[in-house]
Amino acid sequence: MASSGSFNTTAYDGRYLHFSWSIKSQSVANNQTVISWSLDGAGGSTSTFYMAGNFKVVINGVTVYQSEDRIRLFNGTNVASGTATIKHNNDGSKTFSASAQAGIYNYEVNCKGSGSWSLTTIPRYATVSQSLTAKTETTLTVKWTSDSTIDYIWYSSNNGSNWHGINVTDGKSGSYTISGLDDGTSYKVKTRVRSKSTGLTTDSSALSVSTYDYPYANKMPDFQIGNTATIGLFNPLKRTVTVRFYGADGAYKDIGTTSSTTIGVPTDSTWVSWLYGTIPTSQSGAYRVRCLYDGHTWTKDGGSYSAKLADAAPIIGSVAYADQNTQVTGITQDDQLIVRNLSTVRYSAAGLSARFGATIASVKVTVNGKSYNLTLDGSGAAGGDATINSGTDVTAVFTVTDSRGLTETDSVTVRMLDYGLPTAIIAMARRNNFYSETDILVDANFSPIDGKNAVTIGYQARVKGTETYTVTGSLQDNVPAVITLANSDEWEVKITLTDLLGGTTSYNAVVPRGMPIIFFDRLRESVGVNCFPQHDGTLEVDGQIYLNGEMLKPPLVTQVFEVSDISLSAGRIGTKALQRSVTITKAGYTPIAATVTYVSNSNRFFPIVFFSSGRDLLYADFHRTSENSSATQSTAYSTTGVALRVVVAYLKD
Repeated sequence: MASSGSFNTTAYDGRYLHFSWSIKSQSVANNQTVISWSLDGAGGSTSTFYMAGNFKVVINGVTVYQSEDRIRLFNGTNVASGTATIKHNNDGSKTFSASAQAGIYNYEVNCKGSGSWSLTTIPRYATVSQSLTAKTETTLTVKWTSDSTIDYIWYSSNNGSNWHGINVTDGKSGSYTISGLDDGTSYKVKTRVRSKSTGLTTDSSALSVSTYDYPYANKMPDFQIGNTATIGLFNPLKRTVTVRFYGADGAYKDIGTTSSTTIGVPTDSTWVSWLYGTIPTSQSGAYRVRCLYDGHTWTKDGGSYSAKLADAAPIIGSVAYADQNTQVTGITQDDQLIVRNLSTVRYSAAGLSARFGATIASVKVTVNGKSYNLTLDGSGAAGGDATINSGTDVTAVFTVTDSRGLTETDSVTVRMLDYGLPTAIIAMARRNNFYSETDILVDANFSPIDGKNAVTIGYQARVKGTETYTVTGSLQDNVPAVITLANSDEWEVKITLTDLLGGTTSYNAVVPRGMPIIFFDRLRESVGVNCFPQHDGTLEVDGQIYLNGEMLKPPLVTQVFEVSDISLSAGRIGTKALQRSVTITKAGYTPIAATVTYVSNSNRFFPIVFFSSGRDLLYADFHRTSENSSATQSTAYSTTGVALRVVVAYLKD
């Protein structure tokens, strides 16, 4: 191994170059040597020189000096000097070479020389790598390898902050286990090795690893009680784990022991009953799962479990109804026949029970759009006591709800009988419109109630204007009868129909005083037609009189109304149309409908009114209160400035 060296180039006339080197420093860490070198003139007299140039120095393949300048080269002239860094091989060894050349006296290179040497070997660090080969909840096993023979190692679990030494058998690989760690914790592991040959130590890079958690539930699905549900377990080391199920009420039950990564929630009757028992007032609940191993426990909140309606809904033994109105059942003889708006219906449910620890909370019945809450009594419920407004059969739906809010329904058909108050068509008139004998016929209509209903008909009569009924009696349905009402008076007659269920309907009628077509009053010496004369020596007529085919008109009263006093349905009478329908309205009079037609007379238009209805207003005419000579067929009465008035004639009282 060389720590220095030199060589001479070929010479020209005894003059040559001398190259020399020596180790300046060596770096173990960097595995390199720094040398100092020098190129000098040599040979011959020290007082003579040769011109020289084209110098070049190459060390370890790198040109460290080169110059074309020509200088005076004496024996002892320093041409160049410097340092060079030489990297060693991985094992610390290194052989390098150097060369030098120049043109002495000549311009061309005519002197060359070179040399090769092995440098002093540099002690080397061992390499080290590591990997995780196994782990538990509290241990980590690490494998290490090196390119050198190792006689001692250290490890650190906290990225080199603390080290723990291990005396190992000489070798290039091995493993060690770190114990006493915390479960589910991350660590940064480093391995330090010492080279047996050099005594140098080398640290590995940090390896980030974690210990295992102790077993715990990592999959907890929602499920319905009685259905299969699989709970997933984090259990990579196949530990024998006890799995415990906690219900929504805090009570727990062990599912079992397993070394697998799954376990199923039992579905046997014992488990089903227990699960329901943890939610006595709810349809669902949240659960937790606890895993127990070697004194360690880990509890995880899970999903939810819920009641299965098909298994947990309350039970209804039977449902029924009955008429509580004894008056009605006395007629129908059957409390299952319900009479519309009369029967008092009581609903009942029996054999009620809740399942799996729940209790019955409420019973409701819905019928014909109405709902009633029944009163609970032990395992039964009853209530309602209401009428039903339907003439056809209806369905009563019972809904039973338990403390969990689960429901069950049942129904029964309620047999209905239609019912309405009795009605009648009544015909009643004096014989010949005059005599006291009065014919009466009552045609009654009443609800049959399955053929068990009947109707009675009574009448009462009193002189109009009096308070006491002086004539009373009964009638048969649809059987003609005669009652006597003095023809000298006008009578008020009240006819009452009553059925067996107590339904009553009354009709009021008036029988006028007996009136002949022609009455000769010898005392007044007067004649009345359709009336009794009220004056002496007169012919009095109640009705219209026609003479020779023409009606005699009574005296008329004419009154003029300004347009402001009446209402016209069509607004102003004037219009571009030649004909228009209007309604004339005046307070205190019956409105009349009229058709207004405009006729032309010398470019002036006047309305003619034709009536289509009206009783009090018999005649009306329209007048313009001012003339407007510009009114034409096209403008008619829409011309501004034209006002109207209405002349109305009516019969004198």
